[in-house]
Amino acid sequence: MPGLASPATRLHDVVVANDQTGALWRAPVAAIRSGLIVVTGLPPHGFFENGAATFTITADDGGGRKRCFPSVTLAREATRPPKEFAFT
Repeated sequence: MPGLASPATRLHDVVVANDQTGALWRAPVAAIRSGLIVVTGLPPHGFFENGAATFTITADDGGGRKRCFPSVTLAREATRPPKEFAFT
């Protein structure tokens, strides 16, 4: 059916790690939309202080697979604080 997302694009048990500081953000869900990883939730205070930071996102997808997205950056133009943060 058109319009239904693949289970591989629905993520849960999401961990976003700041590659520079080692700080972790645990989020309940995320989704892959239009080539972006969109994490839903509230990050820890100061998590995005360094505008040049890179992040590694790990999660389980709807198909039961572990996914890892290393060295992604915050896509500020696609981010919708305070609840949706997009990475590319």
